[in-house]
Amino acid sequence: MAKSSNPPPKQKNLFSFFSKKEKTAPPPSAASASSAGATAKSASANGGLGNNASSGQESVRKGSSQLSAAQLKHLSKVCVGTKLAVYWPDDKEYYPCVVQEHRPKAKEDPGHVYRLNYEDGESEIVDLATERFKIIGGKKRPGDEEEGEKSNDGGKRRRIMESSDEAEFDDEESMDEGDDSGSEYKMAADDASMDDEELDADVEKEESEDDWMDSDEEEEEEAPKPKKKVAKKVTVTRVGVGSDGSKKITPTPKGDRKSPAGIAESVDFSSFASQTPVPFASNAKKPAAASSKKALSQPSPMVPQKLDPKLHGRKPEAKVPPYSDSKDVTNPSGSHMHNHLKFFTTNRHDINRRPAGHPEYSPRTLHVHWGELKGHGNITPAQEQWWNIKAQYADTVLLFKTGKFYEMFHDDADVGVSVLGHSYMKGKTAHSGFPEGAYGLNVAKLVEAGYCVARVEQTETPETMKARNKAKPKGHPKDKAVCREVCAVVSKGTRTFCYLDDVSMLDKGEASTGPLIAVKETLVEDNSMDEDGAEDSEAGTKAVYEYGVTVVDAVTGVVTLGQFADDVLRSRLLTLLTSFGPSQVLYEGGQTGASKSLLPFLKSACPPNTIVEAINQKEHFPRSTAVSIDDRITMVRGVIEHPWNGEKTVKELHKRGYYPRSSRNIDDDLSGTEGISRWPEILRRCIEGGATLAMSSFGAALYYLQRSLVDNEILTMGIVKAYAPPNTSGSEAANSASANADASGNPSNQLQGMYEKEARQQGGMDLVEQSEEAQPARSINFPPSATNEADAYASEANIDHLALDGTTLSNLEIINSITSGSHQGSLLSKIDATLSPHGSRLLRAWLLRPMFRKADIDRRADAVEELASGSAAVAMEEARGLLKKTGDIERLLSRVHSMGRAAARGDSDNSHAAAHPAERAVMYEGQMHTKRKVGDFSKLLHGLRSAADIPDLFTNADIQSPMLSKIVRPTDEGGCFPSGMKERLDWFFDNVDIQKASKGEFEPSPGMDEEYDAACATINDIKRQLDAYKDEMCSSELHPRNAARSSWKYVNLKDDSKDKYLIELPATIEVPPEFHMKGKRGKGAKQVNKYQTPEVMEMVKELERAIEIKNDGKAAGLALVFAKFDEARPMWMAATNATAMLDALGSMAQVAVRPGFTRPMILECPPSAKPGMTVVQGRHPCVDTTHSGGNFIPNDLVLGSKPQSTDDAFFGNDDSSDESEPNCLLLSGPNMGGKSTLLRQTCLITILAQMGSYVPAEQCALTPVDRIFTRLGASDRILCGQSTFFVELAETSAAVRGATRRSLVIMDELGRGTSTFDGTAIASATVKHLVEKNGCLTLFATHYHSLLEDWKNEPAIKLGHMECIVEEEEEDSEESTEKNNITFLYTLGEGPCPKSFGVNVARLAGLPDDVLQRAKRLSSEFEAEMNGEAGRHKIIPATAEKSVDDISKLFSEGGEVDAEKLKQIWQSFQ
Repeated sequence: MAKSSNPPPKQKNLFSFFSKKEKTAPPPSAASASSAGATAKSASANGGLGNNASSGQESVRKGSSQLSAAQLKHLSKVCVGTKLAVYWPDDKEYYPCVVQEHRPKAKEDPGHVYRLNYEDGESEIVDLATERFKIIGGKKRPGDEEEGEKSNDGGKRRRIMESSDEAEFDDEESMDEGDDSGSEYKMAADDASMDDEELDADVEKEESEDDWMDSDEEEEEEAPKPKKKVAKKVTVTRVGVGSDGSKKITPTPKGDRKSPAGIAESVDFSSFASQTPVPFASNAKKPAAASSKKALSQPSPMVPQKLDPKLHGRKPEAKVPPYSDSKDVTNPSGSHMHNHLKFFTTNRHDINRRPAGHPEYSPRTLHVHWGELKGHGNITPAQEQWWNIKAQYADTVLLFKTGKFYEMFHDDADVGVSVLGHSYMKGKTAHSGFPEGAYGLNVAKLVEAGYCVARVEQTETPETMKARNKAKPKGHPKDKAVCREVCAVVSKGTRTFCYLDDVSMLDKGEASTGPLIAVKETLVEDNSMDEDGAEDSEAGTKAVYEYGVTVVDAVTGVVTLGQFADDVLRSRLLTLLTSFGPSQVLYEGGQTGASKSLLPFLKSACPPNTIVEAINQKEHFPRSTAVSIDDRITMVRGVIEHPWNGEKTVKELHKRGYYPRSSRNIDDDLSGTEGISRWPEILRRCIEGGATLAMSSFGAALYYLQRSLVDNEILTMGIVKAYAPPNTSGSEAANSASANADASGNPSNQLQGMYEKEARQQGGMDLVEQSEEAQPARSINFPPSATNEADAYASEANIDHLALDGTTLSNLEIINSITSGSHQGSLLSKIDATLSPHGSRLLRAWLLRPMFRKADIDRRADAVEELASGSAAVAMEEARGLLKKTGDIERLLSRVHSMGRAAARGDSDNSHAAAHPAERAVMYEGQMHTKRKVGDFSKLLHGLRSAADIPDLFTNADIQSPMLSKIVRPTDEGGCFPSGMKERLDWFFDNVDIQKASKGEFEPSPGMDEEYDAACATINDIKRQLDAYKDEMCSSELHPRNAARSSWKYVNLKDDSKDKYLIELPATIEVPPEFHMKGKRGKGAKQVNKYQTPEVMEMVKELERAIEIKNDGKAAGLALVFAKFDEARPMWMAATNATAMLDALGSMAQVAVRPGFTRPMILECPPSAKPGMTVVQGRHPCVDTTHSGGNFIPNDLVLGSKPQSTDDAFFGNDDSSDESEPNCLLLSGPNMGGKSTLLRQTCLITILAQMGSYVPAEQCALTPVDRIFTRLGASDRILCGQSTFFVELAETSAAVRGATRRSLVIMDELGRGTSTFDGTAIASATVKHLVEKNGCLTLFATHYHSLLEDWKNEPAIKLGHMECIVEEEEEDSEESTEKNNITFLYTLGEGPCPKSFGVNVARLAGLPDDVLQRAKRLSSEFEAEMNGEAGRHKIIPATAEKSVDDISKLFSEGGEVDAEKLKQIWQSFQ
């Protein structure tokens, strides 16, 4: 075989940045070469590839003794001292070595096992009977003759260890074998503008094989121990191809001198340890010899199917394709090693060994079957780390840090290929990854795809590990892999968008930012009705469930608590879910957890792609892997936790110190109400008031936040709010489960009262002093069936907002569009012209809670009017430019708080922040991360500076609105903007050089850190003392003095120098005895000596201590700045609230100036008056054009009392007044004629009016509405077992039971989900109830023309229809398809519509003509029958009363009854 003059180095480790110096093999000598080869038998089960250093035994794979005579003759030439050149197939080169010793098997069988020493110092133990080699010189046994080379084409996979590697694995019984393929990545320094194409272009990976995660082992080695030699033996076993295409291990027949054609290219011998061959993929081919590098952007031909995040790590039981363990083969998806692990796929158990079907099974953990795992190969320490972490985060994608790169293994690599577009690396282990700089981009993709992602960081360097191992007592095991810890677990509900995350999607509004919600559910005791509501006639009014909820907004750090009772339909819980739009929901799992119907309800009620996850009553809490025992103790919770236990939750809050302690003398192990006086008020009231369900849900949320390692940065913000969903059913469900609980002692009522107070503050209603009649409302529930009208009227005075339930929010598309499920197309999207995220959030809150009191509505509308057209309009235009520059102050305040949390040294309440593993993480892109941190801080500073300039713009504006005046004035003038904010900001601008800080060159300025300042002063003082010592010595102790003074020199002055401040003096200078010479340079007359004195040594020790403190302060300098900035957070939050309110009002002002919008007239409605609504030329605010492309057609609408002029008075004290319209409109008309649009636009105009906004109409006047009920569309809740008709009736029930005289009810086609007769009956009864008992404003759209006939003479009801033009065809025509066309006018006309024209709509939909003709004929027949043209007559309300009177007269006259008259009455009934 031709010899290469410059052979390549042996292949390097998996990651090139961890590899050692490349080894170059010189060419073999020109001596004659020969080789011997044979195929070994299968290794025995105990013939592993590893070694047992402790016993001093070294094991090798046993080769076959069935060798030919020629082979034995050739092997007999080898002895100690023989020079060989051993062939490495992967490198395609021979490497020279010398036989060091013979390792005989036994006296009777000496064997051919030798220890070989290579020229680079490495050694290995080899059975030469299974190797390919050349004899190139050295000693030979007598009589040996060289023969031709015998080849063995079986591939070799080996690990060669340097002497420095030996001690690293001296306690390890076995080692992974395999070639260490390189893995290269190239990454831009900053990925701020990196997109997919740039990432693919910049990042390259060389595909690796099975020996993964050896990188840190190579670097994390210790000094060699010469007495312990560890080497690895690798042999080649011949693998043949069976008839079925699979590989089979077969021994070499006697006399077989050449390898058969069916030899495998390469073999991983670790898989043969148990004598069980691992079959190859049947289509595996010999890989090319070229480099296996692939860019990440290269599409993989083996992309797996998209994985379900909820089934992460679990695969359905199916036949798994075999995998190839060849280092040169890239296995396709589904055929890697982990696909063959039963404990990982088809037979999963949690960490407590509960199977997947167990009621208490936790998918968050995994029981690792180490025996099965080792059956597929030996496990390195880094691999063991990965599996130990995976066992505690089984449902999570692990991003396992190795050097500068995040690696994904096994099922996580499947996700990387499927979601991130990675390519698999070579080998049996599924493996992919990306560099640290691409973390934010890739995590964003994974989280948006629904995965939970854990960031596993190295928390020590290899040097630190070596020092730690060296400090261990003798005999203690040494760590062989650097410490790694989980630093963060990111999911949709826990994503905080820190400096590592990609915020571009957040800025574009493309990221899921919904909160995390924990729901605790209990059934109300002593309830006479089952869940189906089949019993009690008043079932809908009963409280069936009681809930405790915790809402966590990870982006802003806001926590919201609530507790309330609910009905069988969970109406209030639906409202909560619709209002908050969660991205992740936690509920109580297990046998005694939430009811079985809760999970399907959550899945149907939450937005699409919401993660719904069970938290059991007992959960495993992940163990900390920190090196420091103190850190582990600080971060740990019990191994088995009870997340839903409220009492333990309070104890945990005390232990962690999230909130300020009321006394420093109180022990940590507290519970109950002790030491909580300084905690947030809402949380404190929940604990003191016994809101056990709210605290239970808070415990589950706390457990999840702690498990995700974001608890400290969120909860220490100290923002806790209350929430109570509106009760629109008028039922007992709004009250406590205890009927006798009063408002002051009931936790649900207390929380609702606190929520009402917060809502008024958030809405700006308390900015101006209120009159007595406008005081904050107390929580009340008033049943519509109250017998005392005075009580009902009195209760109206306590209402302060328009209640919108979840059904109404969804039906009216207020927050999200029904069609797309997104923000676009909703009412909010049409009125949101805010320029800051916090302003947008406030506008959304205002839209969800419109006002009810006239004074409150007018106060906000006055501010909007001034900003739209008053003297403040010009100033507002300038202010909007500043508002745009403020950015998301709320989010940035949370980020700065988190970044400065660990800076306060010596703060006992801060110990958990300092022990967080992220503080110890070894990050390689530190400059990029620092740049992002400083960038966020700079945005916040400039945003607040812009906010501070806003009051100056309104200084000269003549503002009439008290509310607006309060918002735009500084606090020293009675306003909202903090006074002195500019001065506080100037300090940070003056003391923080943003440019230097972004480069990591920041140093704390004087006064920022006392310890840092003291250390700097000490350093300067010691330097002066050293100069003084020099003067003293040169003046009195050294001779000659002048020469000493001129030549004295201190050396080693740098902070990191050893032997600092040595004194250099010429050898000719006489020195005192205490001058100890440490070294010298030069010779003869030019010799210079280096001295050290006790005085200087003492000063240097003190100097080094000061330098260490200074360096620590410099490293923590930015964190100190952030902490100092966070101290003024109340001021910054006040500015945030003021800018948010101004931004929201400015957005409403932008709506007000749009063409066709007008300010509505809000009218009082005393008990003597009748509610009413008048809209002239009203339009739908979300619809600009019709479906045909024309302009939207406006409509007039009058319900109830009408205003007589522009003042507040209403006609209609007497219901018979000519100026009073009926409260109910029965609306008919053709399909697609605009009925639903009219209903929706009426509600939306009402909501906008009571929000304080302008409305799309020429004129509008209305009395405030307390609740809006909607029954629209046709939808079912299959997951909850509720049909379309059931949903219709549930929505109808809420309206019938909850509507008051001040409510607005819209119903569209009630009864269409059942038979015509049942539907008509239900619709008629509902209309009767709404008109006669509820007395509310009602729009009722129907296609039941008999219903119109029934109520046409009722004075409280008026009929209307949506007009259209129909081209009627001739009666005898059967072929016309052009006529009978319908033209929709979309205008509201008086009276009923004669037909619904369904056949005409069917024609528009494209039904065949024969179907249309038959449908028309049958429709005419049905209509004739229903109208009584066949001799039948109907009884209608208009004639029923007269008939009853006639019958009464016949039987009251006495004597004989007139049979003829009675017959006539009977006939009329027919």
